[in-house]
Amino acid sequence: MLLRRTFDARLGLIALLALVVRTAATLHHRNYPVIGDALTFHLDAGWLATGHGFREPFVDAPTAEHPPLFIALLAAYHLLGADGMLAQKLLMGVVGTITVVLVGLLGREVAGPRAGLLAAVMAAGYPLLWLADGSLMSETLYGALIVASLLCALRLARAPTAGRAALLGAVLGLATLTRGEAMLLVALLGLGLVVPLRRPWRSRAALLGGLAGAFLLVLAPWTIRNAVTFAEPVVVANNANGVWVGANCHPTYYGEIVGLWSFPCYGRTPPGDESQRDREYRRRGLAYLRAHQARLPAVVAARMGRVLDVYRPAQMLVYEAGEGRPVRWERLGVRLYWLLAPFAAAGGVLLARRGERGALTILLAPVVMVLLTAALTYGSTRFRFAAEPTLLVLGAVSLDALLRRLAR
Repeated sequence: MLLRRTFDARLGLIALLALVVRTAATLHHRNYPVIGDALTFHLDAGWLATGHGFREPFVDAPTAEHPPLFIALLAAYHLLGADGMLAQKLLMGVVGTITVVLVGLLGREVAGPRAGLLAAVMAAGYPLLWLADGSLMSETLYGALIVASLLCALRLARAPTAGRAALLGAVLGLATLTRGEAMLLVALLGLGLVVPLRRPWRSRAALLGGLAGAFLLVLAPWTIRNAVTFAEPVVVANNANGVWVGANCHPTYYGEIVGLWSFPCYGRTPPGDESQRDREYRRRGLAYLRAHQARLPAVVAARMGRVLDVYRPAQMLVYEAGEGRPVRWERLGVRLYWLLAPFAAAGGVLLARRGERGALTILLAPVVMVLLTAALTYGSTRFRFAAEPTLLVLGAVSLDALLRRLAR
């Protein structure tokens, strides 16, 4: 009990440090321009808060361009009086601090209290986390939900019950309503956890049913709203279709930005509502992909290199600057990521040697998801955000082992 109180107290101090770091960074960069997706999120939230629902900000038409949960959170801040961009960025720092706490709890769950505290300390100061918190992007909320889902998955693996399976499904549903690629975690975590269990198939099917049922229940209201609003089916977001044309065109296959995404590739705007336009963009992108299949292996390799920051990292710094991340601090974050990566790899080896392969499988699920997302769409440092907590926890595992060896 005393050990737990000590851990909680220290984690509380780390959380305070994390909040100070995020607040100071946001105030320091308060004049950094809010453009692109961040501006869309802010404007969409204003529409929602003033009773207009989910509307396109410059067209005043129904939208499902992005998943709704982050927009709903910003709208809640708007209703509480925080309708300015700076105020909303500062409140995102609170959400980011929750992620730091969850990273600490995840580290403790995997490798004990000291590993948990080490993971939390690193998360508190890791630029690629707090830069996202100050950019007014959905990654802030997404990160908290991803780490929460990993905690739920670990507890489900250690005590499989229908309630824990349903809780994991619900959290994954919320994560998917923040960023659509989280849907991949339903298969990566659900099947990876439940199928290997040494239980009768009926018991395993019940667990999978509880997980999938809770996931679908969380998604249902939004998907039903989209079904009655748009001409084409929209499960989570329309940009899941629109992204194909920007990622599959001449500049991103043969030009200087191979493996990235290009807005000019969208070309002439097709007719119809948002869902019909994005379906047409998907058709264009897939048509280009089929016509240039021989180039696809090189393009996928470039996408993977970009999401891992090993291919044209200097160019990625410029690209990420348009995502609300100041170049100087983004450069520091990438360099710390390069330093963290070998420690994370060592932490994975240590967990495997300790017989914690189940925990390692759970921790690696977001990494697999990130790589799949990059391979299918395009590579971006921002897309790696869901894998950063895993890297921090695995890095803390190896640092904890190193400290134990030095102590001996």
